[in-house]
Amino acid sequence: MSAKINAANAALDYVKEGMCIGLGSGTTVREFIKLLGEKVKLGLKVSCVTTSFDSRMLAIENGIFVTETDAIEEIDLAVDGADRVTKTSLLKGGGGALTREKIIAYNAKKFIVIADEGKVLNNVLEGTVNLEVLPFAAPLVMRKLNAYHPVIRMAKAKLGPVISDNGSFIIDCKMKLENPKKTEEWLNNIPGVIENGIFTKFDLVIVGNDDGFRIL
Repeated sequence: MSAKINAANAALDYVKEGMCIGLGSGTTVREFIKLLGEKVKLGLKVSCVTTSFDSRMLAIENGIFVTETDAIEEIDLAVDGADRVTKTSLLKGGGGALTREKIIAYNAKKFIVIADEGKVLNNVLEGTVNLEVLPFAAPLVMRKLNAYHPVIRMAKAKLGPVISDNGSFIIDCKMKLENPKKTEEWLNNIPGVIENGIFTKFDLVIVGNDDGFRIL
């Protein structure tokens, strides 16, 4: 846990008075939200837009002002975690919030990724690629991706598929990405795919460890 906290704490240095901050989702971002809440209680004035109901509820619980995308002019800073990280690309979506995460991250003036050492890969990005898909299109999308062993993510505390915050299915595939940017664009061109969890646009990766942090 200390590695996640150290990464989250380092990202706080980029938060300035009056900013609109995009809050991502996941365990490392939860630490960032709690630390940001402490700053707000000490007088820091910021507004936030969130990528999931989970982050929204946690931000409100910690006294952070949460607004909506139609009420802001711009997102100054987005902070989010990742499932897998290299210097040039990320895999996200383990929590099912990948579409809103990418909308916030790609529209922010600056996007900072926070992660612990266990998420870092040396060169080639590989692992589970998550896609948000219209339920109607899911069988057709899965046929297109048959070579990557696609599965519809199933819920653990309810019967049936996981339903995203947008009312869609999540499909998980296993991929080794020699060209993440090209694959990101290709997946999004499949009819019925709303978004995929390959991220190739970010400004900084902060990697936390037990002793502190480093910039990837």
